[in-house]
Amino acid sequence: MKRSLIVAGLTVVALVGQAMPASAVDLGEYLERSAQSEYSGEVFVVCDTPDGTVAQFVEVTRSAGELWVKTSESEAVASNGELYQRAPDGTVQATRIDSSADWELSTKYTVLDTGRAQELERPVQVVTVMEGDVERVTLHFDDGTGALLRSEVRNGDRSMYCSSSFVSFSEEPRAIDESVRRGTPESVETVDFASIDEEALPARVGGFDRLDVYEGPESSTVAYYSDGVFSFTVIASRKTVTIPELEDAPTAEIAGRKYQRLFQPGQVVYAWESRVGGYALLGDLPIDLQEAVLADLPHPGRPGFFARLWRSWFG
Repeated sequence: MKRSLIVAGLTVVALVGQAMPASAVDLGEYLERSAQSEYSGEVFVVCDTPDGTVAQFVEVTRSAGELWVKTSESEAVASNGELYQRAPDGTVQATRIDSSADWELSTKYTVLDTGRAQELERPVQVVTVMEGDVERVTLHFDDGTGALLRSEVRNGDRSMYCSSSFVSFSEEPRAIDESVRRGTPESVETVDFASIDEEALPARVGGFDRLDVYEGPESSTVAYYSDGVFSFTVIASRKTVTIPELEDAPTAEIAGRKYQRLFQPGQVVYAWESRVGGYALLGDLPIDLQEAVLADLPHPGRPGFFARLWRSWFG
């Protein structure tokens, strides 16, 4: 099963009724059915972060293998490796990404059926992803459609990180606005792993495996990492990695090192300069896993001589 281009948020709900005996289950089967389900509705996503609480309402429609997501500022349609994103000014960016990696769950996780519940007066099956004795993720799958109605993700200390839930849900999908699909998607080229600088983009980072690598904008390299539950993207460049959304973002100090950081509902973005070049990280990781990943990547610091020489020549 290929990874989704847009991942549903994670959320929390109290169990209702008598809990079923826990048993090991195949998470892939639940996710596959959810990806094939059809529905529409509105989702509320909220995350508790070191920089405060962030929250957002999102309109969602899934139909015929396509996922349409709309917020107050933008909208996107994803299907078959193609992603169309429309900005507030009406411009559309279309991208096609081919993945060489199949979805696979890390052996550090155990997946259990942990009970029955009711969400929006609909019966659901509760599935819990355990990492040791920590309930990392709790998922509530609708019996009728297979859709993920509620879920939650926790930090390593068991505190809540992000949750999401449908506040309205219909088995009838809305018609997707075809005007979002403007232009021909620009293909993102894959990169041979043999050509990757292992110091810049290690094969394994914070317990996550590097699954795909792509050519990024302005001679940058983009690597995708996942453990089957959480995922993130790292952008590495000899130049400074500029992300407009981080222009006014606060500086965060982690293990004595300073990063620009911005939390959004269900996602965090980091940017920093290192001795080997500029970096950015975007992902859905809870707080402790963010710290573990950053510890295994080149640390913030003044660019080295060759990095400064490269910039003096090419900007």
